[in-house]
Amino acid sequence: MLENFYLNKHKILEKSHQNFLKILSKNSNSLHIKIGCELEFFLLDKNNNKISDNIVIDEFCKTIQGKREQGEGQVEIITNFTADLLNLATEIENIKNKIHFFAHQINCSACFASKPFIDDCGSALQFNISLHDEKNYNIFDDNLIEHCASGLLESSHFMMLILAPKFQDYQRFDLDLNKKLFNLKKYTAPVNLSLGADNRSCAIRVCKSTNSPNFKRLEYRIASADADIYLALSAILNALAFGLSVKKNNYSTIYGNAFDDIYRLEKILKNIDEAQNYFYKKDNFIAKKMLEFL
Repeated sequence: MLENFYLNKHKILEKSHQNFLKILSKNSNSLHIKIGCELEFFLLDKNNNKISDNIVIDEFCKTIQGKREQGEGQVEIITNFTADLLNLATEIENIKNKIHFFAHQINCSACFASKPFIDDCGSALQFNISLHDEKNYNIFDDNLIEHCASGLLESSHFMMLILAPKFQDYQRFDLDLNKKLFNLKKYTAPVNLSLGADNRSCAIRVCKSTNSPNFKRLEYRIASADADIYLALSAILNALAFGLSVKKNNYSTIYGNAFDDIYRLEKILKNIDEAQNYFYKKDNFIAKKMLEFL
């Protein structure tokens, strides 16, 4: 099944987007969804070692219009918000190709592995999401945010094989490794299914919109940098549609560190075997919906 998804990923994304817009129009005054991505990676030398020369990293950032991230030699690319999600997926693929090309030009390599270094930050593909009306104003209010966030979190285990497709991706969610990063005052990855107000330790971070201060955007932080952008977007759209349809508010907002024991939150899956088990379950509504679009 998963192989067919990869072979038909353009069609699945297009159909998933259409389906989401139908659900959206029935459950809100919004007409459009806009998504922007944050893509992280490490610039390494030709032997895949870290680069300690900050000038090399800074010059590379200028070349690709990226910016430094907290990891040593880590870089981030941020895309604009767009309602054209097929174009967004193509843009991300083109960005990756461009990064590989320019890295090769300076005798370096670009690494999109989600956890290439145990003692440093992981690399994610984060999705920033907002909902808009016919005049293109952001109208993503607290009620819609809660429904969409619940849909994403309740669906996360079922789509982990898409969001984190490789064995080593699951090191990024390790609790002990993230606690060490936190003590080093570096950004951590989510380790559980959590929702937070501008809280980077959570799987979902909710932030005020810069263009519409009375409304918000949702940042979904689980996907690994090496996830397939087409299938990740498709799964996310179907999870959001599920949330809007069932209208649940199952997750309380976390204000402290999401991995603190006091919260007793459900952990993100520990390994790819668990992800495969969830993906191929009969009740995987995300996979079933994507299968309908083949």
